[in-house]
Amino acid sequence: MRSPSIFHPLLFVSALLTWSVVGVQGLVVMNLTPQHLTNTSVLVWFVAFASFGAAFWLNVRQGSRPRVCLLAAQTVAALVVIATGASGFEGALLSIISGQAPMFLSSRSTLLWCSGLVLASLAVYLVLYPPLDALASAAGYAGLLVFTATAAHIQQCELNARRELARVHARLEAAQELLAEREREQERLRIARELHDSLGHHLTALSLNIEAASHSVEGPGLEHVRRAQKVARTLLREVREVVSSLREGPLQLGPALADLTREVPGLEVHLQVPEGLSVTEPATAHCLLRCVQEVITNTLRHASAHHLWIDVVPTQEGALQLHARDDGVGATALEPGAGLTGMRERFTQLGGRLEWRLAAQRGVELVAWLPTRGAQG
Repeated sequence: MRSPSIFHPLLFVSALLTWSVVGVQGLVVMNLTPQHLTNTSVLVWFVAFASFGAAFWLNVRQGSRPRVCLLAAQTVAALVVIATGASGFEGALLSIISGQAPMFLSSRSTLLWCSGLVLASLAVYLVLYPPLDALASAAGYAGLLVFTATAAHIQQCELNARRELARVHARLEAAQELLAEREREQERLRIARELHDSLGHHLTALSLNIEAASHSVEGPGLEHVRRAQKVARTLLREVREVVSSLREGPLQLGPALADLTREVPGLEVHLQVPEGLSVTEPATAHCLLRCVQEVITNTLRHASAHHLWIDVVPTQEGALQLHARDDGVGATALEPGAGLTGMRERFTQLGGRLEWRLAAQRGVELVAWLPTRGAQG
């Protein structure tokens, strides 16, 4: 099994070893044989212990849903193991649960869940042992629960911080790519102005002087003057074409999107952008970049997805279409937040549209369309 991204490998191995030790101790104490499985108490212990392991296995697997229900199943199974076991080590299973809770629950919910574990185990111990022994057992495992929950909470906070840092880093790289493209655009405009103001001016003057010379030259030299006049006009036309192309130089969208989607922690982004895709309007490029950024952020925060597919393609109508979908849990209803609402408003201002819906299988699908004066790809 692959260690899941939300569950640290060391915590996973520790939990698996704890579960194994509890099982070995239980088997040794009960001297379990096939004949013992006919005993109701032993059979219940064995089924509960196996169910706990299965629920834990499913809960830490990537893509397993729903995690809270599996956490509840582990809780019930652990209490049954404690009630039917005889080794005294069964309470260690509760630490496995407390180690998972911060991965799926908020800090407050984790505290309430762990408190419920302590109270439930105390109730079971009060049935099995004298009050003082029950309190001692429950208090001992309560300390273990606090330790494992705290360690898991710290690990989860560190993981969230790394993910946020990676998201910010990706945004900065994408913004840097756009900034570099804008700087190149400014340099093209500067060169275009220099060509227009300097070379264009002198070529215009040269063309006028040659035109004047053609009226004063006769004989064989007139043909050479006319050829020079033709060359001057051709050069002037070509300079104007170069100046026009420099002023309308397209922005390369692909590199910025690649920087934004590269190495997103906990999410594999599959980006499809036609090679050499470029747009002429900076506002269009910026809008698409921010849309992809918002899609990645929402997928990480809400979708519990492991794959995200993003396609950006030019349409036959001269527009750009962005299609994104994930393999997350989806939802019964989609309630857009401030990010998607603001993105839709931005697309509308630029003459485009933005729509989102539940995917056919699971996850969320987003389709955006944005007109552009020219998209090359």
